[in-house]
Amino acid sequence: MKKQLLLAFAAVLFITAVNAQTTLKADKRLYDVFSADYIAQLESSNSALIAYYNYYLDNSYYTVNLKTAEKLVTGEDIHLVTFGEESKQPVQYFSEKTYAKEKFNALKYNFKLSSENFVTYLWKEAGVAIVFKPLSHISAEYKTFMRLQK
Repeated sequence: MKKQLLLAFAAVLFITAVNAQTTLKADKRLYDVFSADYIAQLESSNSALIAYYNYYLDNSYYTVNLKTAEKLVTGEDIHLVTFGEESKQPVQYFSEKTYAKEKFNALKYNFKLSSENFVTYLWKEAGVAIVFKPLSHISAEYKTFMRLQK
């Protein structure tokens, strides 16, 4: 009887630990885009949006080094992209100077993405081209990612 109680208690602790590990936490870059209240609401409800936003931040694009690219890379000037809500006055444009994957926030700016085509932005100061995947690709890759997480 004592053994069974101990096993049951261990099982409860294990299940609690597993559930605690699946609690979704927002990437800190989301606080640049959404209010802390909204993020807290998403986290407390364990919303799938947190998982999607976290995934999107690092997987919606890839970079091409402009100095080592085999072919000429063409695209839009990243400095023509606006910041946040376009209705704000005065309009603010992309102004970052260096690229670091862990700091780059694709949700912070109004990048014009396509559902079926790759969209390239040239960031000459950083020496990279940011190539956004088609929205249909991001969605399919996210679904695959989530299936593998289960």
